[in-house]
Amino acid sequence: MSVSKGSDRKPCVSSEHGTDLSASSGKAPTVDRSTETENDARLKPLLFVDDELALLEARSLGFEMIGYPAFTASSGEEALEILQLHPVRAVVLDYLMPGMDGEETAKRIREQHADIPIFLSSGCCSVPKRLLDMVDGSVNKSTGPEALLANLEVLLQRVREARPTLVAGERARGQSA
Repeated sequence: MSVSKGSDRKPCVSSEHGTDLSASSGKAPTVDRSTETENDARLKPLLFVDDELALLEARSLGFEMIGYPAFTASSGEEALEILQLHPVRAVVLDYLMPGMDGEETAKRIREQHADIPIFLSSGCCSVPKRLLDMVDGSVNKSTGPEALLANLEVLLQRVREARPTLVAGERARGQSA
């Protein structure tokens, strides 16, 4: 699964079989997570956000090769657009990007999608503590797909354990909808 941008700047999502999976109404889909299993969560795509296009493509392809669907965004603004249209399992976010940097992107994701885990992926050695406090974990940008996956799985488990009330709240909202 990949996301590409056309000239109209609307995310186009397609599966490896060429099926258009994008939301046709332009509104964010309503997601009922009340019956979501761990396997369902694994099938939700990861969102990689980085302005280094070669790294972005390599991570996306690497994760898709080991069975994890992935969306990509080359900017914070593009990431926020994708999140409005598609549920994701987690966001892997670069820190140093032109325009909206990783800190501002993380802040906006937290404001709009508090339940989505955010992992900082940076090669920068001096990341502000306020950003590290805002994200759920961090990984080195040079980490390969297998090690990154292992780190993400540990961090995702830690987030699930730390946010049981948030998950319960999601289930209640899903049942009342």
